[in-house]
Amino acid sequence: MQVVLIAPFLMRFRLCANTFGGEVGRALREAVADAVPGFSPQAEGPDSPLLFDYHMSTGGSRLSGKRTVGTVEVEGAGLLWCRFEPSGYCYVMQTVEVPDKGEMHRRERELVERVNPHIARWTEGVSERMLATGLVDPVDGAEMDPGRLLWWHRVLMDPPRGQEPGATRVYGVERKIHDEAHLRFGDGFTTLVRLPRHRINEVLEGVMAATSEWIAVDEANRLVSARMLRLNDTRWDRVADVDRQFTASLKLSKDLALREMVRLEESRYTVNAGAVVVDAAMERWAMERERGVLEVQLQSLRDILDFHRNMTQYRRDERRNRLLFVFTAIALFQSVLVWYDFAHEANNTLGPAARLTVVSTIAVLTVVVVVSSLAVRRRE
Repeated sequence: MQVVLIAPFLMRFRLCANTFGGEVGRALREAVADAVPGFSPQAEGPDSPLLFDYHMSTGGSRLSGKRTVGTVEVEGAGLLWCRFEPSGYCYVMQTVEVPDKGEMHRRERELVERVNPHIARWTEGVSERMLATGLVDPVDGAEMDPGRLLWWHRVLMDPPRGQEPGATRVYGVERKIHDEAHLRFGDGFTTLVRLPRHRINEVLEGVMAATSEWIAVDEANRLVSARMLRLNDTRWDRVADVDRQFTASLKLSKDLALREMVRLEESRYTVNAGAVVVDAAMERWAMERERGVLEVQLQSLRDILDFHRNMTQYRRDERRNRLLFVFTAIALFQSVLVWYDFAHEANNTLGPAARLTVVSTIAVLTVVVVVSSLAVRRRE
């Protein structure tokens, strides 16, 4: 039984809203060449001069940068196919021949033991070089663990009777690819039936695209949840703290919007069998519901920040009004003292009657101004 094992792993950086795609792609290619000994890159280019014979998102590459794809020989594990993404979502893949599911899982455990130390070194090396360029952002800390294989997704090609896992045979989402070829997609497994071997690459691209989408949505939910938890530690009586939280949440929204733009652009170029896989994965993983939850969380975060910002502004205005009242009262008390001194000072060119008239007039005008101001405020 032929099985393709695909495992994602994460870098310590992510795309940011200020990213320029071409520079990030070149920086990633150089970082991988320096940090991954023995890496042999594969040239990615059109096989035909016709545009639509080459299904790759040029718009997505301009936004996020081109991925770096190639092979590397790992001692004890054999030849691995690797893909490094500017988004920080990376993959290793290997095709194995196994007699049954038990041998497949034994091979997976062996690969994890032999490959994980290399993955950790690759992640540190590539991430350090990419972060030094300033083109990407460091991870926030709420993501899944970087630098190790996260899980295996197994693509089984025409498994014999009794060897197909229940994840696809019982719980999988079945889709027809063409003619008599079809697939069943489940958690951790994809079963291909009567699919020509030259179409397998399309299926693998679809599996990686669907996995990247799942990771992106899960990571975004983690980041938004972590941001909401941090709001509890914010001192809402300080305008600077509120503005800092608001700026950080705005940047998060911009970064997530960029990733969504890249995803939508690249999804238009996931064609044929790959598009069928993505469609089945979206149904199996209920991704539309997860995206809806993410939108609700983002809106809740914005609402909470707006509320606290308004409350902080209200408290600041209240303190300012209290200070104005105090200073006004002090000025009024001083005015009364000045009036009293003016009315009773013997050394004055005006007589007592004239001074009393002046003081009375000023007092009446003051009362009129205060009463008229209070009346206008009451009408409003």
